[in-house]
Amino acid sequence: MATLGVEASVASGAQSGADCSEPPPPLVGQAGQEFVQNTLSTHDPLEAIAEIQRRGGLPDPRCAPLLGLLDQLGVSRSEACRHVLQSAMRDLLARVESMGPDALLGLLELSFPFVGLAELRAVPLAVLDRLHPVPASFLKQLTADGALFRELPLGVQRQVWDLDRKLLQAHALPLVLGYAHETATVLRALDMREAAAAAGKGGRAGAPGPRTGNPPAAPPALPRRILRRGSAALQRLTRMVGGGRQIYRGLAELCAARFRDGDALYVGVPEAALCTLRSQLLMALHDLGQAELCSRDPCHKLAWTLDACLMDKRLDSRRLQEIGNFFVRFEDHAPFAARAGSSRRGHRGAQQQRSQRSGSRAWEDDAESSGAPGASAALDPFQELGDAGMVLRDPSTLHLIVHNILQHVSAAVEEERQPKDDAELVLLTRLLQLAVGCRAGLRQGRVVYAEASPEIMTTLYPTLANLMLEAALRDPGEPIDSETEAAALETLTPLLSRSEAVRKVAQMFLLERLEERDLLTATLLLQTMAGAMETMTDKSIPEFAPFGFSLARQLTILLTEGAVRVEDGIWQLAVDRVLIKLVDSETAVHEEVLRLLLAASSQIPLLPLANYLHHTLSNSRKSRKRFKKRKLVSLELEPWSEYAGAASEPAYSDGYASAGYTSAGYASQGDDTEMGSRGADGIRATYVLFAQRVPGLNATTAPTLHAYLEAG
Repeated sequence: MATLGVEASVASGAQSGADCSEPPPPLVGQAGQEFVQNTLSTHDPLEAIAEIQRRGGLPDPRCAPLLGLLDQLGVSRSEACRHVLQSAMRDLLARVESMGPDALLGLLELSFPFVGLAELRAVPLAVLDRLHPVPASFLKQLTADGALFRELPLGVQRQVWDLDRKLLQAHALPLVLGYAHETATVLRALDMREAAAAAGKGGRAGAPGPRTGNPPAAPPALPRRILRRGSAALQRLTRMVGGGRQIYRGLAELCAARFRDGDALYVGVPEAALCTLRSQLLMALHDLGQAELCSRDPCHKLAWTLDACLMDKRLDSRRLQEIGNFFVRFEDHAPFAARAGSSRRGHRGAQQQRSQRSGSRAWEDDAESSGAPGASAALDPFQELGDAGMVLRDPSTLHLIVHNILQHVSAAVEEERQPKDDAELVLLTRLLQLAVGCRAGLRQGRVVYAEASPEIMTTLYPTLANLMLEAALRDPGEPIDSETEAAALETLTPLLSRSEAVRKVAQMFLLERLEERDLLTATLLLQTMAGAMETMTDKSIPEFAPFGFSLARQLTILLTEGAVRVEDGIWQLAVDRVLIKLVDSETAVHEEVLRLLLAASSQIPLLPLANYLHHTLSNSRKSRKRFKKRKLVSLELEPWSEYAGAASEPAYSDGYASAGYTSAGYASQGDDTEMGSRGADGIRATYVLFAQRVPGLNATTAPTLHAYLEAG
């Protein structure tokens, strides 16, 4: 009653607008409680009540008879004061809209102490929404109360994030982690043959080697702009940024820090997804028309060009030249090291003079995201090159680069020239090296835009070219030349074990050979890959997730067509030595391997099939535990949410979110294992299919499977 009365008094005093006289301090909140306590403890009870009513009531003497009348009508003092407060609040909030900056600042100083009171919070929030900029002293106080912060106008929240980088990253981190685990992000990162699928013929046009028929067309992948709009996490991040340069830079540095400092020794899907977010956040802001903000990111032109290339699934000479021009200024300064006095976690470099680059802008009309990028404000060269490496490390971009590398090697074979003489192939190789090496460079504080590795140019590419040529000249049914086979085994296995760039190229070539139905060359490459994997630590398994996913999918197609049988040597190599081990790399890989086994279940005897399932369950303990932990973390980490009145997040089905892989495309067997309904570990529903569809696979023949299913 007293508090409400004083609040009404303060609100009534506001009716005179911005009066010069300062109102008496109101007895609100803690001050009111202390006054009541002191008055009751130091005065006669009747006197204390009278004093409390006098100080806490409506001060205008004309109110006394009106309150008496309301008493007679049965209206309580509390209700009467509440109505007076609400009326005064409406009047004051209406006047806030027309107040000037000085009046707003004065009202903020008077009302801000009461921002913690729900009844009075609307006034300081309205002032904060209108006052630009808000003084830093007020912004600092707003960071202490998380519940209050969520009620702030979005513009005020952005000002707080500008001031407090740690708070920004704390609010953004759940969204960053959420983006890395979105279905679309994961499946797009796992699909190594995304670029080849766009050709519509199962692989490269004109690829040398025998063919036994075209594979079925893969489901079309959704354009990246559509995926950006469909990502709830990305859309919320763009709303956090608005047009704030410091907020955007803070989010970019958060992605870089998480990528650089992650616990994983090798780059798996969660780490690569941070690179995807680094580029897609920039392009999402580009889509929203934030041209000035985007132009300040030196990587804008690079990301924008690659966005156009990914739409067409090709890197033509014009675009490759533009990408090469982006890196010209790094030629004379590599390696770039972190500047003295700057933190590895946030390098703030001086302005770097930009080199002038010429070239036609006609190709820019082909870009998926319309609008040409403007000039960028340069950062510290170390940070700029590290950011460029992350943009290139985006899995879709990386796979496109590798796919084009193989196209150039194939062209060298057809034109009878050395791969090392192809300038575009040299550039693509340098881009690949920067992409796979940028994480180590960021950790070491030295990012290198290195020359193309002689080992790759003069050893790997000629070896692959020999295999392409041998496949083109080989008659159907004829085995691989023994000298070519021995040379490939001797050359590739040690290269694969020590170079991620070599592994990416070899894996893509292997998948391409499978699509071309060149099973002999694919078997040879699988033998080298399996041998290299056996020499590497188990910590490298996450890196092979895209290869395992794409290999399992391609083998399922070949198995369904009858091109491969479980008795073949390629099955033993692919499944027994590679895929069974890779089920622990990612849940989606685990599921794809199970689908392959389910498709082959009619050809596999009962006990060997049960043995396969025993090994997949045994080998996947860590990944299943990670999936469960990921779900718990997603519940514990509440992401930043906008103030009341903001639009709610749109809901997207798993079919939409799976980057074009609907249940008919991604799930070749049909039906009941849509992502999101797979059990606590993300995979249980697929194991249920074995118990349902394979007769005789019971608790006696498959004890591990049934123990797992019974455990729930």
